[in-house]
Amino acid sequence: MYNQLERIYKNAMIQTSSPHSFSRYVWFLTPENDYYGINKEALSTRDILLLETFLKRVEENQLSMSDTENWWHELLFLRQQPEKDLFYNAEKSLRFIHFHFSEPLLNKEEWKEALLAFFDSEIEIVWDSLTSGVIIDLMPEIKAEEFVSFSDIVDTTATDFYTDVKLYIGAYTSFREDLADLFQWEERCFTLSMKGRKKGSIHTFEHALPYIVTDQLETGHLPYIKSMFGTILKDEKELLQSVKVYIENNMNVSLTAKKLFMHRNSLQYRIDKFIERTGIDIKNFQGAMAAYLAIIIMENEQRR
Repeated sequence: MYNQLERIYKNAMIQTSSPHSFSRYVWFLTPENDYYGINKEALSTRDILLLETFLKRVEENQLSMSDTENWWHELLFLRQQPEKDLFYNAEKSLRFIHFHFSEPLLNKEEWKEALLAFFDSEIEIVWDSLTSGVIIDLMPEIKAEEFVSFSDIVDTTATDFYTDVKLYIGAYTSFREDLADLFQWEERCFTLSMKGRKKGSIHTFEHALPYIVTDQLETGHLPYIKSMFGTILKDEKELLQSVKVYIENNMNVSLTAKKLFMHRNSLQYRIDKFIERTGIDIKNFQGAMAAYLAIIIMENEQRR
């Protein structure tokens, strides 16, 4: 799409990850979540109406940030060092809660108001685009016993805002020099976890770790891992999926059977069949971990 528009508007158009200079450019968002800015002098009213039929118009007030939000945006997304200690008490602990929407969210302020009901602590919400950003959760001096129900946040977003959101819950940390590096690493964990757990709405380090470990596996190991599974890979992919869900649900047969909409005896038959075919006892921790990592490795290989 960019090449087609570039042929029409030539040097009057730019592409960027974050819109700017609204006085000079009219900004649009593509279905692929890319931002295109076109010089106002190159556009007629008819051009704008035509572009709005297949692109989303982006107004400045949709992306405007407070001074505090801009400070965090510079530090985390632009990786620039803002004025030190301008808005932040370095003695406080904090965590990043990364979020990604299935489609652009235009009513950001209403979503923020809804989020405030879930947190006892002070939060800042910093957007990087119309679909993604981060909640900065600043731990209060006296931490309440109550915990944030992230599944309720996902459900509220779906019911009240008619869109799906995925969350990555980072660990509490201090304000340190490599905070931007930690943020970028968590973003990478979130991306890998979403790629591997497409149906998952809540993501954490525990969810991401298997995908981190297997992401850069040496290709020489792959043929031998495949050989352990024999013909299961080609003929019985449902068996592998059942085993994966079983392990993800802490080897709980009843819970797994409910999630797979099948009788527990049928699931038990699949588990026993897998153990017999592979020799990997997935009823114990070591066997379950080995089988789970092997399944993820093969899924990664199929996606490449």
